[in-house]
Amino acid sequence: MALTTIADLVAMRHLRLNLRGGASGVDRSVTWAQTSDLDSPWDWMTGGELLMKNGRTMPAAADDQVQFVNKLADHAISGLVLGIDPETPTIDAEALSAADTRGFPIIVAPYSVGFGAIGRAVADQNVSDESRRLALTGRVYTMIRRSVADTTAVEVMQPLARDLACQIAVLDAETGRSALDDGPDVPAELQEAVVSEVRRRGGALPGVVHLESGGNRAHLVDVPDEEPTVLLTHAFRAEPPDIVLLQHIATAAAVLLAQQGIRREHERRIGGELLAALVDGRVGDVEARVGLTSRGLFPESSVLVACAGGRESDEHRVHLSLHRRAVPNLLLRRAGVLYALLSDSREAAQILHRRLGPRAALGVSDPLGVPNRAPDAAREANWALRAAETAPGRISRYAEASPLAVMRDTEEARLFVDRTLSDVAAYDESHGSELLKTLDTFLSCDRSWQQAAVSLGVHRQTVVYRIRRVEELTGRNLSVTGHISEMWLALRARDLLRTSRSTRIADSQTS
Repeated sequence: MALTTIADLVAMRHLRLNLRGGASGVDRSVTWAQTSDLDSPWDWMTGGELLMKNGRTMPAAADDQVQFVNKLADHAISGLVLGIDPETPTIDAEALSAADTRGFPIIVAPYSVGFGAIGRAVADQNVSDESRRLALTGRVYTMIRRSVADTTAVEVMQPLARDLACQIAVLDAETGRSALDDGPDVPAELQEAVVSEVRRRGGALPGVVHLESGGNRAHLVDVPDEEPTVLLTHAFRAEPPDIVLLQHIATAAAVLLAQQGIRREHERRIGGELLAALVDGRVGDVEARVGLTSRGLFPESSVLVACAGGRESDEHRVHLSLHRRAVPNLLLRRAGVLYALLSDSREAAQILHRRLGPRAALGVSDPLGVPNRAPDAAREANWALRAAETAPGRISRYAEASPLAVMRDTEEARLFVDRTLSDVAAYDESHGSELLKTLDTFLSCDRSWQQAAVSLGVHRQTVVYRIRRVEELTGRNLSVTGHISEMWLALRARDLLRTSRSTRIADSQTS
């Protein structure tokens, strides 16, 4: 049975519909009758629907009416039914002329005829098409069941695309790349159109987004997933799927992504074990190189990044986000620090930083070079991490960190700490005092006595006394710039040495 047309509906005498404009388009098929009084109803329609609108919500100005008619025609809406009541504005002659030019039917329904009667008439006439819609919806959920039962199944969207007579792709909303493994290729210009449209809307998508690319129509709907994801349908060979069916398919895509995420988590755990072995020096150079290159990482062009702060993103989500953006990675969390082995590029570090949020601090090591240099790279990353806390953009590279870069290994750092702070540390240990903590807090508060006192929870005069005692023990004067720099550097080097030691202790306890 063919779909009902505008002419069929106008011919139904019990509906008492009056065709006011766009008579040349009465042969348009009607897939569905949808009620909406939104200003942009096409954002929730895929084309082929008959829009039923309360007449009083029709724009009153002629220019606005013309624009509204043209927008509906641009989005392949079959026609417009206006429910007429005493407050309905006059349909301007310019709007009717635009409807005639576009072949877009404008119909008025009397006050006494409800939209339910029109919708029922469309449904009754399209009973065979409704059966097809239900069959397609059933096929979507059959696909989900099969993919859950057989996780080795290949691209399961393609049979559904054949049924719908169009192309279907699940894309990362920020890059336009396929979010599903072995997903179909999408033309580059269409990928760019998707990314541009999502960015223009700030990531907030309505029910359906209409795209034009190379003269071809495409539809975009949001996919519920941890990462920004969209479902794209294009290359229509028949009427496009309606919005309800698209949302069912988007739900199916979310299930497929969740299954893919389980596989990614397994990969992340195996990669984390490799990174732990590298940092601990427990793996040979040849074996490590094979493990890295098989994951798209090359020692000569890889760096270790230490991350702290920012959003509470677990390694699983960070791994998924990096993989979506084609950034090979190994991730490991130790002693509250997330370590990431990535390619040595500012783009890769920036992607990681965006995922963790603007408050995250990132310290980047020198290039790994050879796998057995990983323990040194971990120390470099931690060293740079401290500098990142005050660096522009909160990202610091070990080679550029100043003054932290003046000491190039932990042995040199240990000697410097001992020479500068050993007497203060010994005093704290023998007297149970907190001179080192007070010194660190005082310098972190830009040498404000009051702020340091509040931070430590002591009286201001107590801070003054403790700092004077530190000056006596170290022979430094904390009003001298050179002495301040020296003490600050010694404290940061001490933090680095303590971080390395606590990490080794944590590793031994968990091994």
